[in-house]
This record gives sequence, structure tokens and C-alpha cells, in this order.
Amino acid sequence: MKWLSHAALGSLLALATGGAAAEPIPIRKASAAIAVDGALDEAAWNKAQVVEADYVWGQVGRRSQQPQMRVRYTWDAHYLYVGYETFDRNLVAVGTGQKEGPRDNLREGCAITHPTKKPDVVEFFISFGDLRFFWEVHHNAANQFNDIWCVVVDKAWPISKSTMNRFGIQLLQREYLQDDAATGRRLAMAVALKPKADGKPSTINDANDVDTGYTGELRLPWLGLGAPRDRETWVSAAKADPKSAPLRRHGPWKMAGQEIRILAVVQNGNLKQRYHHSSPTKPGDWFHKGAEHYPRYVLRGD
Repeated sequence: MKWLSHAALGSLLALATGGAAAEPIPIRKASAAIAVDGALDEAAWNKAQVVEADYVWGQVGRRSQQPQMRVRYTWDAHYLYVGYETFDRNLVAVGTGQKEGPRDNLREGCAITHPTKKPDVVEFFISFGDLRFFWEVHHNAANQFNDIWCVVVDKAWPISKSTMNRFGIQLLQREYLQDDAATGRRLAMAVALKPKADGKPSTINDANDVDTGYTGELRLPWLGLGAPRDRETWVSAAKADPKSAPLRRHGPWKMAGQEIRILAVVQNGNLKQRYHHSSPTKPGDWFHKGAEHYPRYVLRGD
């Protein structure tokens, strides 16, 4: 894997968040299918730009001295893919015990807080440009997953003064990323535990050894993410009854040139400064607020 220097990546991210005239960071299209197994061994990952999520929450522009998370993005005609690597020395993953999603693709949620444990979680905030409406997804070393539809409420909206809105954010946790059921395009995720010094895999929820972290992959359908409608295509599908209305299903999404904002966040429960992220300009407060500071990307077809 070819790693980009802190200085070089910092310059790219500064451009990505520096205003309308700044060039977004390219995300290259995958030339072959991605096997979602957590391994990050496809050619697309080797070619992908590496994003360092090392900025300390609440301290603009300050980086951690140690690596916290490395992220890569790629895409194809049906999905956005997120691949990442963590470096946690004591992996803690806590499930919620509850599942959500489509009936044939349920996934257990991951806890981001706990009364006695200190969970480790990665988070991605994904927006197609609307700074008030976007997805927040969570993933952990046990391959547990959350998806939350977020609405950042304007103070001028009457709902901002209601009991349903106390922090300026609506977190719609019962919403979930839809699969493209008609075509069989489904959300998927996987993890692979990195080897410890003795060559054995890192462990989860075992404080008696020294872990090295894990790698994870997310496969997110464009339909579920809410890609712009002018990017979708349709194809004819066979009819069960000749007298029935014509059927159509999604064809390949034409995503080349589409801009997207993504903020990558890693929560390491063992650290005093437990939150780190990928934006060089994001101030403190909720990660949901200040979405104009999320790094900007553009999907490239080459």
C-alpha cells in the first residue's frame, strides 16, 4: 500500500474544505468487483487515495502523534465502498442486541456508549451536498452496524423549539439504508482482525493482550444513500403476466463526476482524547454541525 504523507494529505484536505473554488479529492472507480470480506486486498484499494482520520476533535488542525484510522473510498455503478484500518491496542466492541434493516438483510446495531465499557467505533457522515440532511453510519470490530438519518434543524424552523428537538439535530434512528431489492443490490459489511505480535489475530473485548486493530469494509448502495435522481438509469424487466404493466428496474448508476462529502471519525474508548476525524478545519461541537467542513470528494471514472 502506498501511503500519502501527512503534509501532502493535509494540503489536499485543506483544499477540499477550503471553499467553493477548491478542487475536491478524487475517488477512483473500481475496475473489478469488490469482495466484502474486510481484507482490503483488491486492486481498487491499492489505487485509492488514503485519508488519515487523525485530527483531534475540538482542536482545529491538530493531529494525533499516532495513527488513528486510515480510510480509502472507491465506487462502482451500484455502490459506494468504504475501506478502513484502525490501530487500537485494546479492541472493545459492544452490540445493542437489536437488529434493523430489510427483513432479509438485518444487522445488529453497535453501541457507541456504555455504562461500564468503553466502546471503539468508527463513524462516517455522508452527504450529497445538503448540509442539513445526511447519513451517519457506525461500524465496529464485531461487524455490528448502525445507520441514522440526520436532520440538522434551522433555528428559524418552528420545530427547533419543540420537545422533539433539544440539541438542534433530529437523529432518525429507525430509518435505515435501503437495499435495491429489485436488483439484489444489498448493503454489506465485513471486518478482518489484524495479527498481534505473536501472529495470532487481535481479540475483541479481551484486555489481557495487546491488539493491533482491524480492517473493515462497507458496501453502501447508491439507492439507499439517496443519490441524486438524475444519476439513476432504468432497464426493462421481464413481466410475470403479458397483460401486466411494463416492469423496470435500476440499471447502472451514472455517478462519474458526482460530488460527495464524507467525514470519517474514529472513537477509541481507551484514549483521553477519544475522538479523531478527517477534517483539518472542523471545530468542536457535534460532528453533525458544521457539515461545510466535511472533506469534499468527486467520483472519477478513471
